[in-house]
Amino acid sequence: MFKSISKSFRSKPIAVQPTVVGTDLFNQKDLIATLKTGSTSAKIAAVRQLISSIKTVSISSIPELWFLAKQNLELSNSDQLRLETFNLFLTCIEASDHSTPTKMAYYKDILEYLESDIDYSVQSLKLLTNDGRDIYDLLIYQPYPLFKYLWSTLNNLPQREESQTEFTLFLANCLKFNFNLFESKDLAKMLSKVLDLATLAANIETLTAYFQIIDTYISFGSVPPSSVRDIVDILGRAKLLGTIQLDHTIDGILVALLSSPNYSLLTFVKCSEIIGAEERPAYGCLVFVQTYLNYYRDTSKVGRLVTDVLETASGLLPPAIASCPAQTQPAVANAICSVVLSLLDLGLLSQRQLMDARFWDCLMAIDGDSVDELILARLFDRLQAANNPLWREHTLRLFEKNKNRLSESQLDYVIDSYSSELKCVAITEDWQQNCESLISTFGTTEKVLAVLELAFFESLDICENREPLNHYLDFFLSDGFWNLASYRDTLAKILLRIDNQLLESLIAKFPSAAVFTQHVVYSLLALCQSSRNTYKAGAVFDYLLKLASSTISADHDTFLTIARLMARARPADDYIHFVDVCDVDGLCHNLGRNVDTGHARDESWKWQYPETLTYLPRELLEKCSHRCLKRSDLSGWLELVVLTLETFVDWEVYSFVLGHLCPQLAYPSLFPSHNQILRLLRTLCHQLQLRFPSSFRPVAVSKTDVQVALIRTLSAIPAYQALFSRTEEDLLISSVISALKSWDKTGIPCLHFLIVSCYEFSASIKRFLGPILSVLQTRLSTAATAAPILDLLFSLSELPALISNLTTEDYKRIFAIAFKYIEYSKDAFQNKKEHDVDYLDSSLDRLPSTQSFEVSQQLLLFLTAMSYRAVCGWFLKLSMDQRSQLVDFINKNLVALGLEDTKNKVHYEAINRFATAENSARQIFAIDTETEDNKDYDTRHWLHGDGLLTVSSHRHTPRSLLTLRRSTAIDRFEVRLPARHAHTSLMPSFVVSALLGAENAALRPLEMDDQTRRSVAVMDRIPVVNLHKIGVVYIGRGQTTEKDILSNQFGSEAYEAFLTRLGKLIRLRGCKDYYVGGLDTQNDQDGEYTVHHHSPVTHVCFHVTTMMPHGTDDAVSSKKRHIGNDFVNIYWNDSGEPFLFHKIASQFNFMSIVIEPCAGRCYRVKIFRKAGIPGIFSTTHFKLISEHNLPSYIRNVSTLCGQFCEIWTNSDWQFNWERRYKQLQTIRARAK
Repeated sequence: MFKSISKSFRSKPIAVQPTVVGTDLFNQKDLIATLKTGSTSAKIAAVRQLISSIKTVSISSIPELWFLAKQNLELSNSDQLRLETFNLFLTCIEASDHSTPTKMAYYKDILEYLESDIDYSVQSLKLLTNDGRDIYDLLIYQPYPLFKYLWSTLNNLPQREESQTEFTLFLANCLKFNFNLFESKDLAKMLSKVLDLATLAANIETLTAYFQIIDTYISFGSVPPSSVRDIVDILGRAKLLGTIQLDHTIDGILVALLSSPNYSLLTFVKCSEIIGAEERPAYGCLVFVQTYLNYYRDTSKVGRLVTDVLETASGLLPPAIASCPAQTQPAVANAICSVVLSLLDLGLLSQRQLMDARFWDCLMAIDGDSVDELILARLFDRLQAANNPLWREHTLRLFEKNKNRLSESQLDYVIDSYSSELKCVAITEDWQQNCESLISTFGTTEKVLAVLELAFFESLDICENREPLNHYLDFFLSDGFWNLASYRDTLAKILLRIDNQLLESLIAKFPSAAVFTQHVVYSLLALCQSSRNTYKAGAVFDYLLKLASSTISADHDTFLTIARLMARARPADDYIHFVDVCDVDGLCHNLGRNVDTGHARDESWKWQYPETLTYLPRELLEKCSHRCLKRSDLSGWLELVVLTLETFVDWEVYSFVLGHLCPQLAYPSLFPSHNQILRLLRTLCHQLQLRFPSSFRPVAVSKTDVQVALIRTLSAIPAYQALFSRTEEDLLISSVISALKSWDKTGIPCLHFLIVSCYEFSASIKRFLGPILSVLQTRLSTAATAAPILDLLFSLSELPALISNLTTEDYKRIFAIAFKYIEYSKDAFQNKKEHDVDYLDSSLDRLPSTQSFEVSQQLLLFLTAMSYRAVCGWFLKLSMDQRSQLVDFINKNLVALGLEDTKNKVHYEAINRFATAENSARQIFAIDTETEDNKDYDTRHWLHGDGLLTVSSHRHTPRSLLTLRRSTAIDRFEVRLPARHAHTSLMPSFVVSALLGAENAALRPLEMDDQTRRSVAVMDRIPVVNLHKIGVVYIGRGQTTEKDILSNQFGSEAYEAFLTRLGKLIRLRGCKDYYVGGLDTQNDQDGEYTVHHHSPVTHVCFHVTTMMPHGTDDAVSSKKRHIGNDFVNIYWNDSGEPFLFHKIASQFNFMSIVIEPCAGRCYRVKIFRKAGIPGIFSTTHFKLISEHNLPSYIRNVSTLCGQFCEIWTNSDWQFNWERRYKQLQTIRARAK
């Protein structure tokens, strides 16, 4: 043997040479001695040298070599030596041939030396058997075949998991590649043991190895039926581990089972049994069942097999699921829902099964929040779609339990069931509990409210007992419903349907919260849509008024909610109705709450203007019945208003009340209490004098702003004039004067009020006229206040009774004011820009009069024109004696302004003329020049000073006509000789010399060539007075269209009376003495008559549409042609609807003066202005004017507006006198 060993060490043809530990190591005796008796370290070195030699040197007989070293594997040796010897063993196995003797020798050594060490034995067996593939020789080895080793090891596995895994994988391969070599009884024993071990296995790799063994048994069809349940149980438990590797192995085994005719049905049955009995494997089994369901009706071979199984045994699933002990576990719950969904989708659930209460109890036990959202949604959709009455109740219970996971459709399905099944109707048992359950389950939602509403109305129709109805009302008053959009409609419908007794009961339960009060306000408006709800509307209204009284100090939100409604109340005979807010733009601006005029919204505000409120919808306000709410007296509301103003309460409350009071105050029938009105008047007057309550604290505005709002509120005070004594009127006017003195900002509204007061409180104005004039002369000098001051002066000049006590000094003050504004306008004109007028812009200007605006050249020119007009107008109001006293004062001021200015020059001429002659002697329009062309007359022309003198003498009679054309007048005289000289004729030059005497030398003859004659004709066409044309339009009840409005033949009685006092009725045909504003004067095409007014310096023609022809489209077009070209139109609005600017669209209509009838024979007057026009007129904010004073007031305002628009649209505007003067200078230049 040793000889053979020594011969075996022959060098191999490799680059690396074997290492030699000692030169004598290869001596046989030394080798044997070292391996047997050498030290442990020497043995280890020798073994390592042998391993190296085997790997690097060709050895003829490796088994003999191993024979020398194997005793070192004995347990008595050190671990290191055994390890090195084991490595030598593996090297020898690997390097040896695989002949049976050699393999058996090695196997015997494994049994002898390594059986007790599973790691060494498994490694060596794997190498010896090609990883379990070649074990036949070992299986038949006697007396210790391989099975005996495998079984022994299987029953004595070490604790170390890696060792278990290594052995199990080796065993799996042995079975996989040699299954048929094992005895059946051995296989059965081994499977049983494997299943036991797999049940206890905790290591994933080990468990995977066991599953490989199980898979092998299944593949060879050698799993006994009794073991299927155990296998399914183990697989089910392992499914909970949830690793990818393990799941892949499990899925493979499951597919093998379900695709096997031998195991498919049995596996499904066992899965069902386990689901219903076991907790841990239930999830995995449900997953397995889902796999079955996924194959249902699949066209593959497996699918056909599975389909047969399911159609045979699917009935086992519902009871199994129903009794599943793990149904509350999230994963199991999710799997159950998935399986149930598939069963429903595949039609594998019978009606009997779906009627099984245990099945539904299982679903009820599941926590829906733990189930996949998509699976649960699909399951619920499927259950809803089934909608079978037999299990509908179960479905509803399930849905209610999982309310948070329901779709909108499913929510509707459940909630609708309360309606369809009458669960909440009072005739149903437990209806009250059902209502409570509905609310507690689904909350206070729109759908829940709808169900309760329907149930209530159904109960209302059938219940005789009122007690259940009161329970419903309690439900409806739950605060959870208040924020729903539909709640207000529900409450309104309830109030409409219930009887008066139930109404009173409900009102008594009303909460006082602001949010709920908003719904009550809305409900009142809904009641007011019909005249049949008088009692109910009155009861709700009284409740709100009482609530306002109790919350004015404690709950400002609730009070303001009610105040918004009360401020919209308007009278209609003995009833009141509600309208949208209007005419408060300026008031709200002054109080800092108009967001349309630049005020930024603040979160602390409780109100603003404008505001869109859902509980005060415009559509309900517009359709509010005038015969529903029988309450004509709002003294209760006024009491709260006065209390607010007297005590302040809170800025939000105070500002709202003050900002909305004026339009409502214009209806005196609402507030009949004399004492309340006097309290209100005194409060307003005291605060105008800055005598506010001690607690007064305005927010973000000054007291001056509040003063402006107070003054504007006085616009409605004329409606109560009959209640005031002279003392109260004097208090009113003196308070306004006090405010007039305070600040420039208060000047404009104060002046506007004083203008109206000239008409309405004339006695007090007359008393305080001196102080008023003093303030006008000394304190107010801005462009913004100039227009209202001049407007005031015009109003005074038109009312002789007011100025009868004025002294010469007072008149001088008036003239001084006018001259001050002439000088101011002249100085400022060059520094201002011209305003560009946009004719196409039809928008409405809403800026209040107190808001600053750009002063343009046109505005300054308008102030200039008004100032000169004031000088002439007031001078003409004087008696001849007064004129003679004041003419020098006026001339002095005109000279100081500079007579080189044409305006001053022509007015200087006019004043001196008016000082010596009444204006009525003047020729107003162009003269008749027929005599100048008549051959029977000898006509001559002379330039005389700043005039043109024409004398026409009859050639055969002593008659001569003298015409003197001046800038400011046309004077015409006739000269005749006594009758005894009837046949004597006079030459024009004789007439001139006889009349002028020595002054005749100053005349310059003027030859009349064609060009000069045309120049004279141009001058004759320039009138010597101001001409204005103003439209007058009547809007009848309910009229909204242009055609309807322009088709009116007549107006109301009040309108017709207004026309008769607006001016003089003149016949149009043949009219030559009056300005007709373009109306036809030949064929009555524009009617037979019109209204005309004139003063010494102004002619106004009113285009009255009701006096024009009507009945045809051409007539309508003709009317529009006239008023559409009028800058200013007066609208008498009887429509009952808010006026819309440009109701009759035209790019030339710049101002609309709207008159609307108000209570107490008063009329609301307001100017609507085209965008860009400043609010400089007294009716920029509405004013109340009495019927008696209305015509004169409107005439004055409309004339001023007409003058303004002429100048506003023509930056080159000039006085007619200026134009005549310049034309006369042109004629004079030709005479040189």
